[in-house]
Amino acid sequence: MKKIGCFISNGFNMLTLSRLSTALDLANSIRKQQKRYQLTLLSADGGTIYSACKIPVESSIANFKTLCSLNSMFIMENPQESCLFWNTSPCQPSPADGSHKVKYVGKQQTTSSEWTSPLSFLAAFEKKEVRYQLSTFSQAIPNVNLKKESVLLLNNHIWAASGNWAGIDLTLTIIEEESGPGTTMQLMNIIERMFDKYVNNSQLTVLQNFSCHGNSERINLSLRYIREHLRNTVTITQLAELTHLSPRQFSRLFKEETGTSPAKAVAQMRAEVARQHVIQARLSLEKIASLCGFSGTKSMRRAFLKFYGESPGHFRSK
Repeated sequence: MKKIGCFISNGFNMLTLSRLSTALDLANSIRKQQKRYQLTLLSADGGTIYSACKIPVESSIANFKTLCSLNSMFIMENPQESCLFWNTSPCQPSPADGSHKVKYVGKQQTTSSEWTSPLSFLAAFEKKEVRYQLSTFSQAIPNVNLKKESVLLLNNHIWAASGNWAGIDLTLTIIEEESGPGTTMQLMNIIERMFDKYVNNSQLTVLQNFSCHGNSERINLSLRYIREHLRNTVTITQLAELTHLSPRQFSRLFKEETGTSPAKAVAQMRAEVARQHVIQARLSLEKIASLCGFSGTKSMRRAFLKFYGESPGHFRSK
């Protein structure tokens, strides 16, 4: 059983939490013989915590002992701790590139060789505070704004996402890291049928057939970079600089671990993301081509014929 903690504070977003727990329930339903994930709500003082619209939930105290027992943890963003009322102000449109897209923040160095938990970098803060608060996590991961982003901590690696769908996006990230893309794609399909959502640039639309499970950290980082920059030109030089290797060294390592070249990987990822959008039939082919980094619909059509043997139109008509 994988134990997952979710740290919340007064004013948390109930929608984010509900989608996070729903995704974990669905993940457990895929493995019917044995549940894989158990979610525990945590807070600084334990007890009743109220969402932004005053929905109460019960939580356990987030202390050193509790964190020792966890395999991973979510920290939910908290726009305003005193925000215990409905926000009736006009909603601002989301950025064109999608505010809920997952980003890989990096790896925190372990400060204690005796600490073996997947959250070992938090050990340095145990002596300062008996109970962990939102400010404690802000100190531990200063490169993330916890007033705007939710966070996933797993094996000292950190991912962040914002918006109401951050819970699902980060849940998919942890499942992909632990179980590979096969299980994650299965879960993705179930979620899409349930919520009929994700128009562009979410974690769901960038799950590809490249497994990050077992690859080196450098290749994992390059694959994440490709996923997050499909709309732009992605070159071997950029990826090599990102991983602190020469283009030749990077190309050789990438081919060894993924079985394909960086250029072909970029092309395949673009085609697969575009294929998902075409199947969903929510966007025009012109919009999909632009969203996925193709120069136009003709370029996208050539990619579809190369990788799938069918044109985008044929996929959409099925």
